[in-house]
Amino acid sequence: MNFLPHLAGRVLGVPLLVERARLETILAVIAPRVGIEASGFAPEAPASTASNDLIVTPGGIAIVPIHGTLAKRVGAVEAASGLTGYATMEEMILDAATDPAVKAILLDIDSPGGEVGGVFDLATMIREARQAKPVWALADDAFSAAYLLASAAERIYLPQTAGVGSIGVIAVHVDESERDAQEGRRYTTVFAGAHKNDFSSHAPLSDEGRNRLQAEVERIYGLFVSTVAANRNLTEEAIRATEATICFGNDALVAGLADRVGTLREALADLSVVINPPRTTLTTQKEFRMETPIIPAAGAVTPDPDAIRAEGRQQFQEEAQAIVDLCALADAPQLAGDFIAQGLDATQVRKELMARRATGPEIHSQVLPGDGTRIQPAAQLDSNPVVAACRRLVTRHAAQGGA
Repeated sequence: MNFLPHLAGRVLGVPLLVERARLETILAVIAPRVGIEASGFAPEAPASTASNDLIVTPGGIAIVPIHGTLAKRVGAVEAASGLTGYATMEEMILDAATDPAVKAILLDIDSPGGEVGGVFDLATMIREARQAKPVWALADDAFSAAYLLASAAERIYLPQTAGVGSIGVIAVHVDESERDAQEGRRYTTVFAGAHKNDFSSHAPLSDEGRNRLQAEVERIYGLFVSTVAANRNLTEEAIRATEATICFGNDALVAGLADRVGTLREALADLSVVINPPRTTLTTQKEFRMETPIIPAAGAVTPDPDAIRAEGRQQFQEEAQAIVDLCALADAPQLAGDFIAQGLDATQVRKELMARRATGPEIHSQVLPGDGTRIQPAAQLDSNPVVAACRRLVTRHAAQGGA
């Protein structure tokens, strides 16, 4: 079965939320296969090879991939061409939002945008998921429909060479009537309803048809602008003023389209701190041992020392686990044991790791987005002898603290 006419019907003569350069690439792929003149279109680009599987880190962060050109529904042939379906993303986000083991969601976005149908509903669902747990986004290029999804997240990170924006709507009509005449073909269309044949590629686009298409583009553009403005707490005038341009790095921060320039690892590290807030467990335990016993008043409930010690051990274990996760995310699991032994909390550890990174080599040009996320991190950490030793140290310290 030839699916190309179906693909052409989803691209030609309909409004799209897609970046212009990618639209030209799509047209260059489709045009020669459905008999459309391909001159002027961009050369074919390879389909995305990024992973499209939901991943959950050991610290409970679900990484949802949003890669490639976006469409409402995607079949096997279309998926092989680099398309990703909104329904697939919705299922992954729902799974993450309702999974008790997941504490936060990170949208890993690398997409030029795509179809209108389904994207606004998915953006609404992302905002609703924020009521249950934190939802952040990493925009390693998030254009048009992809940026609409990113804007629904609470915070947007982007690598220093990545871009966001292209907040606009585009539609393409191909007039093949002159070519038909040159090749001796003449199409006669019989139809009922004045506008049934408005966008035929075998006839010039009429003024009325152009006006109808322009009106639909404007309608969707208004919805796009108002949604992004509400999501980012900006005015609609500020969004329209971007004129569908693409902003990179710090320019995106100035425009209010992103919150921080950072990598996937940095976004994960910061989100880990949010879902595992630092506690001064070690100080609390020391103060508890050194304080003078307080004699309770008559009738007051006497605190249970065993219960307090048990709670302290649990808090210590959670703090230590957060330190192990931070060191693992920073590719320095061997440091976790020393940090735990020194009595540092997660906030202090994060500052130490960031300081070490600042004095180390630049990583933006060497670490690709998605590195380390193609395999379940849990499997990697469980088999790491350094991490295992750190966890044994956690258990030993907890036992000593409760003695």
